[in-house]
Amino acid sequence: MLTNMSLVLEACQELNIPYEILHHSQNLIRIKHGGENYFFVNYMTPFNSGSITQILKDKEYTYQLLNGKINTPRTLSFVSPHCDEKYKKYLSYQDIESMVLEVNKNFAFPVILKRNRGSGGNNVFLCESRDQIKTALEIIFNINSKDYDYVALAQEYIEIVHEYRAIFCKDKLVLLYEKDKSEAEFAGNLSPLHWEGATAKHIINPNLILEIEDFVKPVFAEITINYAGFDIALDKSGQYWLIEINSSPNYDIFVRDNDRQTVVTIFKDLLESGV
Repeated sequence: MLTNMSLVLEACQELNIPYEILHHSQNLIRIKHGGENYFFVNYMTPFNSGSITQILKDKEYTYQLLNGKINTPRTLSFVSPHCDEKYKKYLSYQDIESMVLEVNKNFAFPVILKRNRGSGGNNVFLCESRDQIKTALEIIFNINSKDYDYVALAQEYIEIVHEYRAIFCKDKLVLLYEKDKSEAEFAGNLSPLHWEGATAKHIINPNLILEIEDFVKPVFAEITINYAGFDIALDKSGQYWLIEINSSPNYDIFVRDNDRQTVVTIFKDLLESGV
């Protein structure tokens, strides 16, 4: 059973809400509450609509929706030249070399290259040369890789001082933690919590919480999100940036380093609210 699932079940047990485990992996669960059926599937929850979940999974869609509404790194997208014939109409660049030239024209080094869909820092590259851009694109577009994506993103590099995960239920920030790598060592994955020795540091500073709530308000004016994890960075000049939004936040590292009851309470509130 995944950590997230165990947290949901603990919330159900504390609220005396009946549930059914529908698969031997224990990662498919049905909850009957308020006359409705709610399904939890792996990390997926029923709290957002299907269309909202798809938008948030797609970093390019999220960027296009929110660009100009909130401070977010400048981003360009590229469709794989190896895509199926029916998707060729979406190709603006016919080969990887022309994509490399476009990235080089639009961004200073270093620049971030990453796959459009995915999490956990897989296939995210910090590129400091044209050769590294080309290699990153070839890896992202490798159809034989389990981490393959048919869309790659080039993204403006931000000099991050602090990076946070902010869990929102509707427009209320219910959990904030820092992805603290101040005493960690790089282990090959750019995602801060994948550094060796990194920790999830629970933040309860009310001023910081209010700052981040104010920063993300424009998001909720554009899209109805009932539950999500926002990745927010603070740069060296004190400016906030929205990096991405995850509709299925993973609590493995947070509960490793903090009190799991904090997350159980979040799920209890969500279930009681009937979101």
